[in-house]
Amino acid sequence: MFGKLHILFLSGLCISITPVAMAAPGAETHARPAPTAQSAPLPQEKLNAMSNPQLLKLGQRALDAEVETQDFVTGLNAAKVAMSRGDRDATRLMAKIMARHQVVLDGIDRVRLERRLRFEAMRGASSSVLAVAIMHDRGEGVPVDTKKAAEWYLWAARLGHERAMAHVAYAYGVGRGLERNEADALKWLEGLNEGRRRSTLVEMGWALLLGTEGVTDEAGALRFFERAAELQSGAAYQVSLELERGTRGVQNREMADRLIRYAAERGDSSAATRLAQSLSRSSSVEDQRLAIRWYAAAAQDKDNAVAGQSLSRLLTVRPAGALVPELVSALESAARAGNLEAILGMAHAYAEGIGVDASPEKAAGLLQQAADSGLPEAQYRLGLMYKSGLGVPVNLAKAMALMSSARQSGYPLAAVALSSMMEPAAESPATDRDRAEGRLNPDGKQ
Repeated sequence: MFGKLHILFLSGLCISITPVAMAAPGAETHARPAPTAQSAPLPQEKLNAMSNPQLLKLGQRALDAEVETQDFVTGLNAAKVAMSRGDRDATRLMAKIMARHQVVLDGIDRVRLERRLRFEAMRGASSSVLAVAIMHDRGEGVPVDTKKAAEWYLWAARLGHERAMAHVAYAYGVGRGLERNEADALKWLEGLNEGRRRSTLVEMGWALLLGTEGVTDEAGALRFFERAAELQSGAAYQVSLELERGTRGVQNREMADRLIRYAAERGDSSAATRLAQSLSRSSSVEDQRLAIRWYAAAAQDKDNAVAGQSLSRLLTVRPAGALVPELVSALESAARAGNLEAILGMAHAYAEGIGVDASPEKAAGLLQQAADSGLPEAQYRLGLMYKSGLGVPVNLAKAMALMSSARQSGYPLAAVALSSMMEPAAESPATDRDRAEGRLNPDGKQ
């Protein structure tokens, strides 16, 4: 088995773990597939009996496998055996493993490893150049020297190594081994794919905010966070949540609020919802109007049920008359976008005549649309309408089918309503009609 793994972070933090590794900032993160059955690592004696070509072929596994898997262990051990025999290809393979997984390994002579990597680096192997940079950055086999590490990172970056470019950008952005220069940091970021660019910007922002590299610059941190939001608005929203909760050791509500608004202005549905929720707590009519507008923007995301529900709830409580037209307009727009909760809200508006002329027929049509998409509450309400004949012809079979679907989906009132349909005398048509129109509470009271 291999020794402990030292995981390198762009922010300079280092964690020793066995055998699980964490992703380095600046690298893309992906959902990992479910673990698959793997054979145990090959015993050392079997590896020792293999030829170098066999070991190198086996060592390729460590490039593509996750660090915590048995394939990684087997591939790494195979590369180590081949490298111990002086195989240059094995040294280059080890450099690629170190560069790709951002690790430096115990269990080998790191002074000799650094010399071999430097030898390969001088012959143009970009992964070896990056591996040497990592060793100088972390003091693995050589003294810690961030300036020398930065020189090696720059060399690897000029050879086109993308991970090295991320390191160089970070070094310029926070002043790790290089004189801090935000313009140069942004220039090096241009060569990265969007995911790595975004995550490097976020890490630079946190480093400046927390002062982990000896420099604290709140304004600079905010600029990096906002640039990350320009690539993906959700990046700023995630940072804002961490700033609100203080999960990284610093709490800054003012910056959190600014980033929430920044993300919302760039189309992040969750951020827009959060901003609207904050504004809706105000008693000011103008704040309520702004809340409606942000909910409306958020509800354009058809999967944002919270925004659709919030608009519907605001309409239900019958707000100031001046806000009703804006609410109806917001619900109509969200309903056209396919937001099921907004469709349900418009059905309620037509059933009650709030902001629109009352029309049970239109209410039933909207409920049918939402019910066909599988919304349990719509199935329940439409079932009541078919039972009572409100807006649709009386059809007990359809009513029972809708209630059955709503019950199977877990809607709590559907089971009671379905039971009552088995006993027609239990309720009057007027009561059914009142419930369908929303004038009755779930317990049947006005």
